[in-house]
Amino acid sequence: MGWIVFGIILGCFVFASFKLKMLTLSGAFASWGMGMVVYGAFGFNGLSVLLLFFISSSLLSKWGKVKKQQMRTIVKESKGRDAGQVFANGGGAFFAGAGYLMFPHPFWLLLLLGSLAEAAADTWASEVGVLSRAKPYHILRRQRVERGISGAVSPLGLTAAALGSFVISVAGAMLFFHGPRAFIVFLAVGIAGFFGNVLDTLIGGTIQLSYRCKVCGIEVEEADHCGVKCSKLKGSPAVTNNAVNFVSSAAAGLAAGVLILWL
Repeated sequence: MGWIVFGIILGCFVFASFKLKMLTLSGAFASWGMGMVVYGAFGFNGLSVLLLFFISSSLLSKWGKVKKQQMRTIVKESKGRDAGQVFANGGGAFFAGAGYLMFPHPFWLLLLLGSLAEAAADTWASEVGVLSRAKPYHILRRQRVERGISGAVSPLGLTAAALGSFVISVAGAMLFFHGPRAFIVFLAVGIAGFFGNVLDTLIGGTIQLSYRCKVCGIEVEEADHCGVKCSKLKGSPAVTNNAVNFVSSAAAGLAAGVLILWL
């Protein structure tokens, strides 16, 4: 399929996602550019894995929306992922595609799969884990905390993280590999994605920027909550949620690439 025709088809899909409030306008342009790069490097198979992550994550963000609002994990009506969030979760995939186009090597494919596996694990854990009946356990503070606080885990969230990671690893292994090597890729990518999510949790619980709402008193990642400015609780201004997501997904991708080359 010609680049122009494919670009138009992808543009229609992105536009539909924008109308369904899965993406903001900036997120739509970022997603289109990322999709073109991944398609150019890895063809329809690579794009299929990217779309699997995006569609599944977007649908999960809508699941239990009323309950999430009641628990105040959603501060305001979501208009979809913006460009920053798109690159935070898909930046590893973008660089994998760009790297492959300049220096073709199997390492870039594993970087693509590993980074998307971690992004899926993180998103699935966040969107599903927050619906757990029991309060999550903060692995560094060693105490129960409110839902949605970075650094906290729950059995439901960990299960969702594992499922998200291995769904991507299964898709990647089936689309790109055959025989025993497919099984090795499945394990390498799935494990790298899950432990990349653990890294995300550790960073989120230590140096990620967070605030305390002056009205309701809960810990949040936004500077504004309940209509007022929040007081800074911890972290560095440079270590935002988007930055943590990008670093964790890139680390998982690198780990998957190095591990598969070593194997």
